[in-house]
Amino acid sequence: MITQFLDTSAVLHGALSASSYISPITLIELENIKTGDRPERIKYLARQAVRDILSSQTIYCEKVNQKKVDKLLKKYNFLSNINDHRIICEAELLGQKLKETINFVTSDGAQLLFAKEMPHLNPVLYKDNKNKNEEEWCGWAKYYPTEEQLNLLYSDPKMNILKCKINEFAEIYEKNELKDILFWNGKEYRPIKYKEFTSTLGERVRPRNIEQKMYLDLLQNKEVPVKLCIARFGTGKSWLALSYALHEVQMGNFDKIVFVKNNLEVKGAGKLGILPGSELEKQMPWLRQIEDHIGPQNFEEMINCGQIEPAHLSTLRGRDLKNCIILVDEAENLLTTNIQLLLGRVAEGSEIIFCADVKQCDYNDEKMSGIPTMIECLQDNRLFGMVKLLKTERSEVAALADLMD
Repeated sequence: MITQFLDTSAVLHGALSASSYISPITLIELENIKTGDRPERIKYLARQAVRDILSSQTIYCEKVNQKKVDKLLKKYNFLSNINDHRIICEAELLGQKLKETINFVTSDGAQLLFAKEMPHLNPVLYKDNKNKNEEEWCGWAKYYPTEEQLNLLYSDPKMNILKCKINEFAEIYEKNELKDILFWNGKEYRPIKYKEFTSTLGERVRPRNIEQKMYLDLLQNKEVPVKLCIARFGTGKSWLALSYALHEVQMGNFDKIVFVKNNLEVKGAGKLGILPGSELEKQMPWLRQIEDHIGPQNFEEMINCGQIEPAHLSTLRGRDLKNCIILVDEAENLLTTNIQLLLGRVAEGSEIIFCADVKQCDYNDEKMSGIPTMIECLQDNRLFGMVKLLKTERSEVAALADLMD
């Protein structure tokens, strides 16, 4: 079997596997990245890589005589005395010791070119292990761990044995039966811990399926201020978010709900024309879903006392929204710049919830929706979490709509 030696860039991109060699320099660099001024995603990858290295018995941290490294640096004058080039020299010395050509794995183009000049190295460019054909991340995934992995999962919950993204839910299956639902917060796995509650109208709010359990857990997670739910109509994405937001305001945990919708006309519907009245009166058609939820009297009272504040995108620039829940519905109609604007309004003590169904985007080109960009850029960030709901729960009739896709 061909031996492989990984540099730091390859380790960070997920190239670690059994029977791999790394330099002690790489381990030092990973430790520095963990505590340095780097993006949270990179720091997370470094922490994960260090855990994997220290817990593995088949990843070898090769100690090399540094005087021999210095001689190689002098021999190959295109190399300089920097960590990257010392790692190349250490890999070359390992090849000499084993008397074979070894794969030098890197994600750095310059490293690849320099390694080509070394007689015992076969340079291999490692690309990010994200499979472009894999299903899009939906905030949760199903896992079928081995018995050994299960034992590690519960004996050492701080080890990311499943390699989950930060704020990802893991459905744990044993013998094809659901055993548990865990949440990886970037530091440890914990069981989901949502709490049922009573709505404004006295209705008990409880999840009806597995995905709704995860969604309710995310909504109630105070460590994740940016929350996204992706789902078709009738799955409960807006109902659960609104129920949660109203309950939090009533309990005094937040001052108000700032309700945002990008009021686009529905594709294929005729133009309604300019609506008369004040700003509030103009937005009333889009607020009816809240009135449906809590009843006309409660709705009027909460509007009058400022506990529900409708906000149009055009009026939000420059706002500083403290201690409130910003509830963004029909978020599929937001451009990337709209989402950036909204995130920039979230001030101290506030959180923001996006509810979206990209298939119902009312732009002529659905690619204009900023939600996919939001997921791509924010996934694996400790401040962001999402859940995709699958099952229509509104009614049997509502479920018929899915049959027309």
